[in-house]
Amino acid sequence: MKAKIVAIAVAWLLSFSCYAQSAEETVWRVGVFDGSSGEFADGDPHQAVNFVVGRDRIETSWFAYTPVAWPGKAAEPAAAPRSIAFPIVGRPEHAYRLRVSILIDRSSVPALRVAIDGRTGLFYLHPRLDYAMGDMVAAFYPAYSRAEVDVEFPGSWLKTGQNSISLQAVATGGTGVPDAGFNYDAVELDRIARLPPAANAAIEPTIFFSKHDSALDERVDVFVRYSQRPHSGRVQLSLAGHTYSHALRGDQDFGEERVSFDVPEFGADSRAEVRVDVNGHATHVQETLQPQKQWTLFLVPHVHLDVGYTDYQAKVAAIQSRILDEAMDLAEKHPGFRLAPTANGTWISS
Repeated sequence: MKAKIVAIAVAWLLSFSCYAQSAEETVWRVGVFDGSSGEFADGDPHQAVNFVVGRDRIETSWFAYTPVAWPGKAAEPAAAPRSIAFPIVGRPEHAYRLRVSILIDRSSVPALRVAIDGRTGLFYLHPRLDYAMGDMVAAFYPAYSRAEVDVEFPGSWLKTGQNSISLQAVATGGTGVPDAGFNYDAVELDRIARLPPAANAAIEPTIFFSKHDSALDERVDVFVRYSQRPHSGRVQLSLAGHTYSHALRGDQDFGEERVSFDVPEFGADSRAEVRVDVNGHATHVQETLQPQKQWTLFLVPHVHLDVGYTDYQAKVAAIQSRILDEAMDLAEKHPGFRLAPTANGTWISS
């Protein structure tokens, strides 16, 4: 009897496993999810990228790096939306998931704008440090990171025949950051069995603090994700005995909104609750939060010296002597001032 029960249980598990495997199926993939952009084309495209699945080759038609597009500024071809054209044979499935893996090897972290057959949404990146050495730059840039964005959407957004999904790196602030952008790791479209809730939220304490008199506030970001345009929407955060509320912008068809709240200092294992109202439907999320570390930043201005590159060696020597004289005067006036040479000829002052 026991053997029969075990056999039935094993058969049930195998059938469930087969169902789970058949419930998700890859429609197309651009690149390899390996933490490297080495399979893509180098350099910048001379025109907007329009990649056709089944026709174009990733090593010549899909470019690894994309700079950000800035609001109010015409995007150059490299920063323009990059489209992926693909066919749907027969009736579209019930649901799909777009999976985008992105590599960050610069100090700025842009956002990702996604367009699916005319519907547009923005998604924020949450990079995690990657020490797998996927790209060579990881050996020199200690903050080399990887971020993944999953976008689930109904099959009704697609149609029988040709469809298009476009991706674009966009700035999250109004101030330009030099050399801002990211590299693509891989992009994939899958069929999935079911869709997640129409709205959801995640709570993230940040390392940004502000002081008000003697009190210290920590900025807490709430990322609200929705699958339909919020004609009316609001997010409410309850944390450490305080409740905060903010309206959603509702300026996109789907995607994420980041809502920031300045919250008085809270202790470890603090219970937080978020209520999201979108078009009359409410979603509740509860999380246990840990406050972020309070950092002290030391800003060190520095100058790199290449003798003979900036001017004749004799003139460079004279300028350096004058700098040392000025540094000694500053050290006498300001006891905390320091100036020290490094191994490669750089002078560091503080």
